[in-house]
Parts: sequence; structure tokens; C-alpha cells
Amino acid sequence: MRMNVWIRLITAALLSLYATTGTAFATNVCAAPGRDGIGISITGVVNTYWGSTASVSAGATSIVLGSSAGASTPIATGDLVLIIQMQDAQFNSTNTSSYGDGVAGGVAAGFTALNQSGVYEFVRAASNVPLAGGTLNLVTASGGLMNAYAHANMDALGGRGQRRYQVIRVPQYSNASLGAALTAAPWDGARGGVLAIDVAARLDLAGGSADVTGLGFRGGGGRKLTLGLASLTDIATGSLLSTNGSKGEGIAGSPEFLTGLLGLLVDLLTDTLPGGSSARGAPGNAGGGGLDGPL
Repeated sequence: MRMNVWIRLITAALLSLYATTGTAFATNVCAAPGRDGIGISITGVVNTYWGSTASVSAGATSIVLGSSAGASTPIATGDLVLIIQMQDAQFNSTNTSSYGDGVAGGVAAGFTALNQSGVYEFVRAASNVPLAGGTLNLVTASGGLMNAYAHANMDALGGRGQRRYQVIRVPQYSNASLGAALTAAPWDGARGGVLAIDVAARLDLAGGSADVTGLGFRGGGGRKLTLGLASLTDIATGSLLSTNGSKGEGIAGSPEFLTGLLGLLVDLLTDTLPGGSSARGAPGNAGGGGLDGPL
């Protein structure tokens, strides 16, 4: 449950933002409010998501995007686009009570630095980008990006898991009503998990729903293990030791073993959290894993 709270808060914040945003913002950033429809019922997945490929600095006016997921609508010049840092937190990765927030004798959870995790901004697309990815040229109220965004793989020495941001096409409606099940594409470690829409005038709830339950950061993947030694004091152990349960996924990175859609096991094929992907230490906002040690 902890792992999905952050994504739900982001979703709520984005929906709330567009209920209160005025004309000045639209004039500076939104080239064509309402271009995706007038008075229509919106349902299913309406956002298209592109994964990051490299870090970008504040002030940048272009981003190279990876492949997309979600809806089948590519980015067109004039579209509204959301950029959001999904993972960037640092944490103490030692197999001690200092794990997580670095506090000795603590609960072995949390982070030492949030960094850019959760930072986001809206921009206007100044170029077309196909579903396969490519270079997005962008325009903002200040010219370039307000924030820097990080993309990197695990840094074991620096206590950092993978760092990822994503770019999301945000549909713009003049008026709209909620259909039966407005939702998001599931987060897959690179993109998804966020629902964002722009309604210029009236959004009618119409008895519909917007639900992203279980579509954010993923829980640790369950495995049946028969080998390996364990201890009730284990905070962080490697996934190849064949002992202890997997940690969850969150703003500090992704463990090797995850629970995917329909409860299927996802294996990233490498131990992707500093200190190891297993045992009870809880990195960032994710949950810790179980222990195999004797009672």
C-alpha cells in the first residue's frame, strides 16, 4: 500500500491543478486548449507515456525520448506535455539499522536525500514525436525547462538505485465527463502510473470514476526459495543469495524481483538496489522484504 500512495498523490495534485489554473498559464504554455475534444466522455487510458533516455539540465529546450506505452496518440506540435521525475532518492544501503534514512538504531527505512523525486512541470511541444520515440523540442513560460531531470542506472557506491523520469502527453478538452473507468497505464519501471488531463471549462463527474489503484510502484516479487542462510537481523541482502523476501519499488529505485500485472513475477535479471534487493530494510517510500531467519 505504501508504494502506491505517492503516485496517487501526484495524480490528485495534477487533477487539482487543472481545476484551479487560470488563463495566464494556458496562454504561456497551452497552445490549443480543447484540441482533444469538446463535451466528450473520457474513459480508459488517455495518456501516452515515453520513458527517459538521458539526464537533462534546467534550461534545456529538447529531450530525447524512448519508446511509448499507454494510449496510441503520438505527440504533435502544440500538445501539452508533462515531465515528471519518478525515481531519484538516495538512501543508506548498509546492512545495519542505519539503512534508509542513515539513522543508527532506527527502523531501517526511508532516504537520506529526496533529490528531484516527484518534481514535475508542464511544457508545450514544439515538435512531433512518434510512438517509437525521438527528440521532443519544447517551449515553456521561461523558454527552457525549469528543472533538471535525472536518468541513470544503479550507483552502488552512491547509495542510489535507478533514476528515471518520464514524459506524458496530456489530452486537452474544452468540456468533458468521466466515463466508466478513467485510468492510467501501469508503471513498468520506465513509464506509466500517472493520470493527467486538462479540462479548460467544465469536468462533469457524471457518476464515472478515475482509478489508478495498483498501477504505481510495484511490490516485491514472491519466490519459493530452498537454499541459503538467513538471519533475523538481515536488513539488505543480495537477490542471488536465495534467501529473504524482495523489497518493494519506489522513489529510491527498483528491486530485481517485482510483482507485475495479474500477480506475475517480474525479474529484472540483475540486483538493481544498492546493498541488495532483499530483506527487511525499506528503501525510500517502498516496503521492505520478509526474512527467512528462524524464530
